[in-house]
Amino acid sequence: MGVSHVFTHRSLPKKLESEEARVFTKILMVCVGNICRSPTAEVLLRHRVGSKVIRVESAGLAALSGRPIDPVAREILESQGLSANGHVARQLDASLIDASDLVLAMEGRHVRAIHRIAPHARGKTFLLGKWQDDAPIPDPYQQDRAVFEHTYRMIDTAVESWRTYL
Repeated sequence: MGVSHVFTHRSLPKKLESEEARVFTKILMVCVGNICRSPTAEVLLRHRVGSKVIRVESAGLAALSGRPIDPVAREILESQGLSANGHVARQLDASLIDASDLVLAMEGRHVRAIHRIAPHARGKTFLLGKWQDDAPIPDPYQQDRAVFEHTYRMIDTAVESWRTYL
């Protein structure tokens, strides 16, 4: 079963002229533990949108609540001049989904779990890898650094592809 998409590549706005007209001002990244993939995506997207008025946050479906970003994920971000200092894993709930204009998940099963929590979020929930043929972002948790680096590159590519629509 595929991910339900409300809008297609052609129907998303390429660029919006004014901040008031911006479609996505609150973006939520979602993975499982909220210590590897979603905080990495959060930091990368926040960096990429720069001065645009867009709030980027993250949460986990089974969050390791209260924990910081995984040390290997942190090291990889820092090697790119980025920081996840202050990140604290938190549990996804309906209020976080409701407060977001766009919810980006790492895997199809995450999208389905989000829909079970908030069925009304179907039109705003997509895979981060949507523009890479709905490619899932693999979980590097408790794997070696090479897996984290591969995951980082996938997230970086996916985040860059979303930037066009923000």
